[in-house]
Amino acid sequence: MSNMPRLTISLVFASFALAALLASGPEAAAEDAKYQFMKATEDRVWRLNTESGEITVCTLDGERLLCTTSSDAAMPTKKSYAEMQADKAEAQQQMAAQRKKDKDVEMKMFERFLAFFRELITMSQEKGS
Repeated sequence: MSNMPRLTISLVFASFALAALLASGPEAAAEDAKYQFMKATEDRVWRLNTESGEITVCTLDGERLLCTTSSDAAMPTKKSYAEMQADKAEAQQQMAAQRKKDKDVEMKMFERFLAFFRELITMSQEKGS
């Protein structure tokens, strides 16, 4: 029974807090909100810090809410789209140049093999004559 007065006091306090929040209007509460929440799945929400842009992923684990921050997720890339495309084109050119170089090495090895094979044929024909 000793917990009953505490529960009653807690409910009264929560009622007053809710009444004060509703009296100030939902617009004021939304404007002053530091965090915005968005439901992702049944047991996961995303929390956006409207001041810093930090995104936090929170997962419900039993009765606890486990949150992990992701500061880098809200950061824009340091390169423009044109710079990223130029980097991609340069990487493709380097890969093509490397493939050509590898192909040239393989062809030289093949030519050496053919020259050796021709020499063997020539030697065997000379011995047979």
